[in-house]
Amino acid sequence: MSSWTAAIALVLPWIAGAAWLRSLWPEPPPGRWPVILGYGYLLGWVGVTLLLRLFDLFGLPLAPVPIMVILVLLTALAIHRISRQPRNVAAIDRRPESPAFPIWQSVLTGAILLWLSLRFMGLALEVWWQPLFPWDAWTTWTLRARVWADLSELAPFISPGAWLIDTTGRAYTIEAWHYPPTVSLIAAWPVLAFGTWNETLANLPWAGCFLALGLGFFGQARRWGATPLTAMVFVWLLMSLPLLNTHIALAGYADLWLATALGFAFMSFLLWMRDQELREGVLVILLLLACTLMKVEGLAWATLFIAAWLAAKLRGLWLLGLLAVAASIGVALLMSGGGAFELPWIGQFALRPDYIELPHLGRFDLVHIEAWEPVIRHLFIYDNWHLLCYLVLPAIGWGAAHAIRRETDASFRAGLAWVAAGLLALYILFFWTEAGIWAIQATSTNRVLLHFVPGFVFWIMTVWLLILVRRDRTIPLIEKETFATNRSLRQPSEALQPMDSR
Repeated sequence: MSSWTAAIALVLPWIAGAAWLRSLWPEPPPGRWPVILGYGYLLGWVGVTLLLRLFDLFGLPLAPVPIMVILVLLTALAIHRISRQPRNVAAIDRRPESPAFPIWQSVLTGAILLWLSLRFMGLALEVWWQPLFPWDAWTTWTLRARVWADLSELAPFISPGAWLIDTTGRAYTIEAWHYPPTVSLIAAWPVLAFGTWNETLANLPWAGCFLALGLGFFGQARRWGATPLTAMVFVWLLMSLPLLNTHIALAGYADLWLATALGFAFMSFLLWMRDQELREGVLVILLLLACTLMKVEGLAWATLFIAAWLAAKLRGLWLLGLLAVAASIGVALLMSGGGAFELPWIGQFALRPDYIELPHLGRFDLVHIEAWEPVIRHLFIYDNWHLLCYLVLPAIGWGAAHAIRRETDASFRAGLAWVAAGLLALYILFFWTEAGIWAIQATSTNRVLLHFVPGFVFWIMTVWLLILVRRDRTIPLIEKETFATNRSLRQPSEALQPMDSR
């Protein structure tokens, strides 16, 4: 193996993922290519980890060349699908032209893009130069990657108790032995292609994930109806956050990958609720599955979309009635000593006065912990998040007031419900469970919040655009683009029909 093999291994998942998304996205709405490149990177890397697990399932060594061949074949199949897509000249001619923007907007957009490019280069150099440093990478994510890369097989990681009585001599143990293997496999893949352990190669996918997050956010912002300048400003607000940048410079944690997958799922979910486009629904499902494959918390955060979906489908008294029924059931269970039930293939749910038990997540003892002081310090005083937390609260207040006073569409209700459910989940986690100790010790407060940050920033952008439209500002730019986007998204079948079939 060589550096060239490692370089190919780094770009092949991206190419394969982007090619397949492009094959499913024939029509050209604004922001299509940034979405394809951003989402394609994430889904491509998740796909590589699934191939590695499939090879291990069949008892095959984790040889990089056969997996690369499979990726090349998948890419070729996607390109073949693209080449067979009908080209309708009339539909292309009817494609709405992008509006002309003032020169100052183009200059400012370019300046922000230049700033972000320089920032990305600086972070990429940190990844290139910095030895493996983060604690969780040492103890869990990269440790497993090195074991699997050195052995070229997925040696099992088991509990310490099981390891003490293991007689095979092939098993390993760590404290977080039960964590999903996906992020460790992401770190292992380029090292497998290189042939020997290299910390820089193991960390390089994190730099790519940072780039993919910016591309996907910008593309979905454009598809939502934001002008290039507005989309770039909010990309800058997200990509300049100190905590997010730290997870690139000190690569090795799983939180960046979960934040990207969860954020992409939320963006696609809002577009799905607004445009009722099946493709976005498929992306939501794939990305939520990716969340569950990355961290244990991914499953919990994925369930928050149930609340968002209910808010999108219900309104008014129906929604309030559902909330009242759910609250009444919860109070009744707690007052009666709680209850438990088990679902086939899923696991046991339990709600007791002293603990909550959820399948695949474990048991959480309920105890009130006063964590306000450290939480306020980390979110509102320290430089971790710039002024993001000061933006989230008024955005929620304005959104709630807007939902009460006026008729709102499904996407707005879904976004508001998801953000509120996310904040409620964080409140329960840090103030009513043992995890409050994490907040007091400052070990997880910011890392857990990071999972929601891309989604929060995107939702703030949607609120900002709604405020601008309501105040009759930039309507010619925003409404025209939104109409163009919706038209190209809601009529894909018409654009693909042969001329003689009409």
